[in-house]
Amino acid sequence: MKSNEINQLEKILNIKFSNKILLKQAFTHKSKSINININNERLEFLGDRVLGLVIASYLNDTYPKDTEGKLDKKLASLVNKETCSKVISELKIDQFLNLSKAQKQNNAGKRKILGDLCESIIGAVFMDKGFDQTKKFILKIWSEKLKKTENVIIDPKTRLQEYSLKLYKKLPEYKYLSNTGPSHRPKFKVSVSIEKTKGFIAYGSSKKNAETNAAKKLLEHLKIQQ
Repeated sequence: MKSNEINQLEKILNIKFSNKILLKQAFTHKSKSINININNERLEFLGDRVLGLVIASYLNDTYPKDTEGKLDKKLASLVNKETCSKVISELKIDQFLNLSKAQKQNNAGKRKILGDLCESIIGAVFMDKGFDQTKKFILKIWSEKLKKTENVIIDPKTRLQEYSLKLYKKLPEYKYLSNTGPSHRPKFKVSVSIEKTKGFIAYGSSKKNAETNAAKKLLEHLKIQQ
């Protein structure tokens, strides 16, 4: 990453890094370097935990009457990969990400890559500036999404789980069937069923994504509003 690119990123993020290497590392995907001290995997790990703590603390303070279950659903909707990837897209900084040619062509995995990048940036800010400034940074770039928290959308897997537990006191049963396609563009096949239903099969770029799609299919079959 060139110095002018670092300057552009600092301007967009509104943060002046003391250690520029951290910012460079945050934007280095593992497909460009398997060295954990160069790629962004460890920063992603750290950023994921910091993001969860900041948002959980915000929700706890903002919704004092909510049950633990409601808070958990709101938290899940705010810190998942899809939300994180949207934050990156809105900041318009994904073009600075250093990744392999194969990964650039991996449209199916783009959401996860951008979500990981978001968490990596948070990890880098935390390492460079500490918790208080990182908290301010997160709450600022998440501000619009936090305003919409009141009407949180429950994901299909959670919705199906609640339905199955309420009626049958059993969790949905997910079965991993196969994984095809090249390593940079995998295609997972998963089925899901609950008591008194057949298995519904779906595909996805990850096991989690395939499970979500399968749960959505089953909910549609059961005519349960999503």
